[in-house]
Amino acid sequence: MPQSSMSGPALSSRIRALADPRAARGRRHTLSCVILTALCAILAGARSFAAIGQWAANAPQHTLARLGARTTHPALAVRQPPSADTIRRVLIALPPAHLTALNCDDDLSVLIVDGKCARGSARGQSGPAHLLAAMTGHGQVAAQLRVPDKTSEIHALADLLAGLDITGAVVSADALHTQKATAAHLVQERGAHYLLGCKANQPTLFSQVKKLPWGKAPVLARTRESGHGRRETRSIKVLSACGLLFPHAAQAVQVLRTTTRIADGVQTRRTGYYITDMTCEKASPQRLMGLVRRHWGIEALHHIRDATFGEDASKIRCGRGPENMAMLRNLAIPLLASLENTATIAESIRWVSYEAFTRPLDLIGLP
Repeated sequence: MPQSSMSGPALSSRIRALADPRAARGRRHTLSCVILTALCAILAGARSFAAIGQWAANAPQHTLARLGARTTHPALAVRQPPSADTIRRVLIALPPAHLTALNCDDDLSVLIVDGKCARGSARGQSGPAHLLAAMTGHGQVAAQLRVPDKTSEIHALADLLAGLDITGAVVSADALHTQKATAAHLVQERGAHYLLGCKANQPTLFSQVKKLPWGKAPVLARTRESGHGRRETRSIKVLSACGLLFPHAAQAVQVLRTTTRIADGVQTRRTGYYITDMTCEKASPQRLMGLVRRHWGIEALHHIRDATFGEDASKIRCGRGPENMAMLRNLAIPLLASLENTATIAESIRWVSYEAFTRPLDLIGLP
């Protein structure tokens, strides 16, 4: 599960400190109240604007007080939650950078880049919202960008990282971003390092990497793990890549992943190839193995958003709704993963939902 270095109280403080971009006229609920309401409802299992509004409408007065809901009858201390329409309007119009800033991680030494489609957001001739994200090594999404329709995330990577100080950072990305222009941009213009997957989408490079003398290379590191009904063994080999026709390439990496199903002993073997500009002095085989393993973390994050939060089935499509709901899920997942009495995110959501109007607020750290 993705883990977060940000505690609940720190997150709640960031939410309350957010500047409200809305016009003052007609504003009835604070921005922090709307965001906290949406996040608490998502922690309790809400998947849509309607479900968030229903959670808010049923929240008791003590919950509304902790959320900072507005007081409609001061003498009676009666509070009113934001309606489903208000929550929808705010999350459709809110600049995504506001929510992304909540997930800020000071440690940007590793950034894992991957894209994901919110398939249910497709409408008519418009394709689904495609979100490109950069996750830190601690599981926080430090940047997220909606890739414009009919364009590629290849060209969006530079825009995604533009607002981050990535000097000296390692940017890990899949084979789609194994482009000469991307490598040159990261190293020459941003002072960063890269670890890029190598597949047949770059046939010349892929052929060169596969033809390296891997059979003569020793296994330099090996890991073994068990879980989810299977055993996995990963081994890594590293060779010099100085002769490859790719900007700044210094090392080529081969990772062999062997998975054995415990129930029947069936094995599958997958071999992955990677290239990096980091020399052996900067990146040992053990560190490279760790970086490759971390890259699978963002894929796990995306899988959780689909399998547990139903993101692919979500019909939210208007305005900035898809990316803002995705960021709220990104905020919720590390909080749910921090629970010690549950084994999965789905189990965590069920546990929170049993006391839906207290446990989400406790998890966020609201007084």
